[in-house]
Amino acid sequence: MNTFEFSNTWSLTYLRPTIPPDLWDAIREVELRWAFPGHWLPSKDPVKTIYFSAGRQQWVETCKALTRMKSLQLFTLHLSGSWFCEPVEKLPVFLEPLRDLNLKQRWKLQLPKQPYYVKEVRNIDGDLRKRGIDCLVWVA
Repeated sequence: MNTFEFSNTWSLTYLRPTIPPDLWDAIREVELRWAFPGHWLPSKDPVKTIYFSAGRQQWVETCKALTRMKSLQLFTLHLSGSWFCEPVEKLPVFLEPLRDLNLKQRWKLQLPKQPYYVKEVRNIDGDLRKRGIDCLVWVA
């Protein structure tokens, strides 16, 4: 089985050109674990806006790499670290590039076990579904 776990979003982007296309297309499962910085989210702060632009491009490229995996069946995104203090309203904006990830099963989004997320997990799941982001949200 081809199972990969990455701790940095650039890993996936840089892996793609290093392996033959048929092997890339054979990848069936990916787990991405990373502490996504909060400054990757939209902000009215002009300094954070610069960081948002740079970090956003890295994230979008990673999402494109995922959506190009022809045999991908399972995807799990583990958000940790600075995410514990981010408002739930920002999650759909961040996850928007994964809207085109069409798997047979819903992909999984794991949020850190913080009281805020535990309390809001149903709202997060519902809001993402309304926006066409087909994932299963849980807190662990």
